[in-house]
Amino acid sequence: MAFFKDREEAGRELSRHLSLPENSVIFAIPRGGVPVGFPMALAFKVSMDIVVVRKLPIPWNPEAGFGAITLDGKVVLNPEYAGMLTGKTVEEIARVVHREVLRRNQVYRKGVGYKELKGKVAVVVDDGFASGYTAVAAAKFLRKFSPDNLVAVAPVCPVHTKELLKEHFDEVFCLVERRELPFAVASFYQDFHDLTDQEVLEYVKKLKEHGLFFPEV
Repeated sequence: MAFFKDREEAGRELSRHLSLPENSVIFAIPRGGVPVGFPMALAFKVSMDIVVVRKLPIPWNPEAGFGAITLDGKVVLNPEYAGMLTGKTVEEIARVVHREVLRRNQVYRKGVGYKELKGKVAVVVDDGFASGYTAVAAAKFLRKFSPDNLVAVAPVCPVHTKELLKEHFDEVFCLVERRELPFAVASFYQDFHDLTDQEVLEYVKKLKEHGLFFPEV
């Protein structure tokens, strides 16, 4: 049985169950993390940005990933898949995915560089953490901008993934945690459709209307 009607409802539920300091900046992982982060930004009156990272899809199971890649081209690999893919295959997949990451950064953020985060709490938000490696990639990327604290937040995650994320974040919060495997983020939502670029841009537009889009604050 699904816990949430959709991603926005999940974001509202998160807002009811945790507190964010006023110096927070939400960094949503696109695309699914954007509608989760948006109601949180409104609820806490904090700025929101998009941290453009993307999973590296497993060739025989594209819904799952063997790691992730950041905007600056850094690859983070899940050691569980060590030896299952050749170095050449990893490089080829990373190259294709990195092109999409660059495209999304241009479309969603107009290619604007990321700001320094000294004095800020960076809050990485997604619609769910599965393996957790996309969030790990986001953490590694954002650490370069020197946030005072780095927090990972999602509506759902497996217990073992939360433990992994604790190695990379100062705090980790999941509203619903599960030990059972396999774990599918989609199973916790009634509506878990693939978002379009246009839907992401609508959220960016609304953030700008509220004066909460971090690249422009």
